[in-house]
Amino acid sequence: MIARVQRWLGAPELEDSELRRQAGLLSRILAVLIPATICLALLLTVLAPHNLTGRNIALGAILVEFITLALLRRGWVQFAGICMLLALWGCISAAMYWGEGVRSVSMLGQILMIFMAGLLVNGSFASTLALLTILWNYVTVLLHTQNGEPPTLLLDMHAYWAVQSLFFIMSVGLTLTYVNRLRVAFDEAQAKEDSLTTRVSELHAAQQAQSVEESHLRRKEAILKAVSRAAEQLFRQHSFAESIQDVLRDLGQATGVDRVRIFENAPGSGDNLMSHELAAWANSNVSEYMQLGRFKSTHFREVGLSRWVDLLSNNRVVSSRVKDLPDGERRRLQSQGLKSILLVPIFVRAAWWGFIGFDEIKTEREWTLDEEEALRAAAGILGGVIERQQVERALHRSQQHYLAILQDQTDMICRYSPQGLITFANEAYERFFNLPPKGAEHRPIWNQMLNQEEAEALRAKIDSISVEHPATTSRNLSLRADGVLRWIEWTSRGIFDENGVLVEVQAAGRDVDNEVRLREQLERSLRETETQAMTDALTGLHNRRAITERAELEWRGAMQAGLPFSLILLDLDHLKEINDTHGHLMGDEALKLVGTLLKTSMRRNDVAGRWGGDEFMLLLPGSDQEVALQVAERLRQRIGQAHLRLEDGETLTLQVSLGVVSDRAGAHAETPDGLFAKADRALYRAKQAGRNRVGVA
Repeated sequence: MIARVQRWLGAPELEDSELRRQAGLLSRILAVLIPATICLALLLTVLAPHNLTGRNIALGAILVEFITLALLRRGWVQFAGICMLLALWGCISAAMYWGEGVRSVSMLGQILMIFMAGLLVNGSFASTLALLTILWNYVTVLLHTQNGEPPTLLLDMHAYWAVQSLFFIMSVGLTLTYVNRLRVAFDEAQAKEDSLTTRVSELHAAQQAQSVEESHLRRKEAILKAVSRAAEQLFRQHSFAESIQDVLRDLGQATGVDRVRIFENAPGSGDNLMSHELAAWANSNVSEYMQLGRFKSTHFREVGLSRWVDLLSNNRVVSSRVKDLPDGERRRLQSQGLKSILLVPIFVRAAWWGFIGFDEIKTEREWTLDEEEALRAAAGILGGVIERQQVERALHRSQQHYLAILQDQTDMICRYSPQGLITFANEAYERFFNLPPKGAEHRPIWNQMLNQEEAEALRAKIDSISVEHPATTSRNLSLRADGVLRWIEWTSRGIFDENGVLVEVQAAGRDVDNEVRLREQLERSLRETETQAMTDALTGLHNRRAITERAELEWRGAMQAGLPFSLILLDLDHLKEINDTHGHLMGDEALKLVGTLLKTSMRRNDVAGRWGGDEFMLLLPGSDQEVALQVAERLRQRIGQAHLRLEDGETLTLQVSLGVVSDRAGAHAETPDGLFAKADRALYRAKQAGRNRVGVA
C-alpha cells in the first residue's frame, strides 16, 4: 500500500532534465503539503468546530493540491506548479483577509509560497508573487482600518504592513540566492549525472559491441577451422564427389546457416548462362525446407538474375536480405522461402566456374566482412581443388592418349634414365631389337649399341642435354633383329624436374635407311647435274653463267676486303679459218687445247671459264694489274708454244689475243659488268693491233 502511494506521488519520467528536476521537487513538496494540509483540516474540525472559514480554506487547499498532482501526472509540470502556487496563495490571502489581517499567522504561508515560487518556477515569478502579496496585504490593511479594526499593541497597521513587506523583500532575496545556488548545484549534479549516464551508456554500448565482435570472431574462427578442414579433406581425398558433402556440412555448421549449396556454370543457348546444382546440405531443423528453391538447373537471364552474373563474374559476392533485393529477385527468392542469401563466386584458372550459396530460411541475417573474406577463402580452396581435379582428369586422358599414340607408332620410342636404364619402350622398339614384351624396362640402353664408340657418343649426348638445349638429333647404324644394319635417326628430348635436374630422356627412333641411301644418291645426282649445268661441255671449264656468277662473287669479296681484283678476257685468233680449212671438229680440238692450257696454267685462287664461242675468261682475285699482265703474257706465250696435230700429221700453231682489266676498292666506281665491258674493249684493241698480244684497259 505504501509503495503504491509512493508510486502515485512519484514524479513522471521526462526527457528534459530541468522539467525532470521541477517535477521531482514538486512531487516532494506535494508529498509534504498534502498530509500536512489534511492534518490541518482535521485539527480545525476537532479543535475549532465553529471556524468554518478556516476549515473551508483548508479543504480548498487540499483540493488544489490534488488537482496539482493530477496535472503533474500528465506531465504539465510548470503549469501545475504555477496553478498550485497561485491557488494556495489565494487561499492564504483569503484567510488573512477574513482573519486578523497582517497580524495573522497566514503571513508565514505567504512567505512559504514566495519561497516555493522561486524553487518551482523561477526568481521572476517569486518576485512578482512577493509584489502581489505586498499589494494585497496593503489592501487588507486599508479594509481592516476602515472597518475599525483595533490597533496593534506596538505598531499601527500601516507600520506593521511596512515591516511585514520588508520581511517579504528579504525572503525574496534569500529565496533568489538560495534558488540560484540550488540551481547551480543542481546543474552541476545534473551534468555529472548526464556524464555518468553517457559513460554508462557508452560502456553498455561498448560491452554490446564487444559481445557482438566476440560473437563474430568466434564465428569467423569456426569458419576458418571449417575452411582448414575442408582444404584437408579436399586435398587428401582424390574423389571430389566423396568429400564435397562433408565440406558443405562443415561450412554450414560453422556459419550457422540453414542451407549450403554449390553450383557449376554451363553455357546455354546464345549468351544465356546456365547453372547446375552439384551438391547441397541443409540443417536438420529446416529439413522440411530442403526442397525449397532446389532448381537443379536455371537460366540466369531467363529468371531475371542477370545481375548475379555481372556481380559474380567480376569476383564480387551477392549478400543481402531477400526483402532488400530488386523486385524480380525478391519475388523469386521469397517464393522459395528464403530470408537472406550469400553467394560467393568460385574461380578456376581465372575463369568464373560457379558459386557456393549460403541460405537463411527462418531468419534474416547480415554478413560481416570477416565472414565474407573467410568464405572467399573457402571458395578459393574449392576452386583450387576443382582445378586440380580438372588437371588430373586431363592428365589421365592425356596419359592414356599418349600411351595409345606411343604404342600405335611405327617409330621406335623409349625412355631411359640419365644412367642409361630403360624405363619404357613401345612395341616398335621391342620388335626392332627382338625384345620380349615389356622386356626392355630396366635394361641398359648401351646393350643396343654396336660398339663402345657409339655407347660413348650416347653418353656424351646425354651429358649435353640441358634446360636451355633439351633436344638433340643424331643418326647411327643399328643392328635390326634380322641382322641387317639400318640407319636410325634418334631425336632425344630431356625431361626435367622443377629444379631443372634431368630425370629422364625420351628418344624417338625413325628408320631412315632408305631415306639416307636415296639422299646420297640424290646428292650425287645433284652434284653431277650442278656440275653439268655450270660446266662447259667442250672444255670442262665453267660455262658463261658460272664464270659470270663467280666473277661477281670474287669481285665483291675483293672489294669488301680492300684487295685488288683483275680479269683477263682471252680470244682464240683465227678460229673461223681453222673451222673453214680443217673442219669444225678441229676447231673444237683447238678450243679444248686452250681450255686444258688454262686449267694447267692457273694459280690456286684463279678461276677460268669459257665466256662463249672462242672467248675465255680468267679471274685473278687479289692480283693487281701488274701481276695480271704477267699472267696474261705467260699464258699467251704458252698457248703460242702449243701445237695442235692435224689428221694429215701436220701441226697447227695457235695464237690468242688477251684483254686485261684491274680494279681496287675505292679506286674506281666499277661493277662486274663494267669490268667485262672494259676487258672486252682491251681485247678488241689487241686484235686491232695485230692479234697475238695483250691489251690493257
